[in-house]
Amino acid sequence: MLDLSQLSPRERLAAEQAILLQRELDQVADAAPHGQGLACLEDAITEQGFGFLRKRVAASISAHEEAQKKGPAFEAASAVAARSSRRATHATS
Repeated sequence: MLDLSQLSPRERLAAEQAILLQRELDQVADAAPHGQGLACLEDAITEQGFGFLRKRVAASISAHEEAQKKGPAFEAASAVAARSSRRATHATS
């Protein structure tokens, strides 16, 4: 079992954020119309869950000095998040 009293400040913040996210997901699930639970939870994860993960990645990067040599971690994470997953299509003649 994890001893919560032994968490570092960064780990404690991550745990608190995870608990808040879980509470929000529980509220979304409880409020979802019958038959719409999964869709509502997927929307909540898209809006809230990915933000949680971005914050965790940024905190991990910020904790390591060598990761900061090429600029702020938040900007690097934002640039990746802004990229489209679609491939460019090329017209053929």
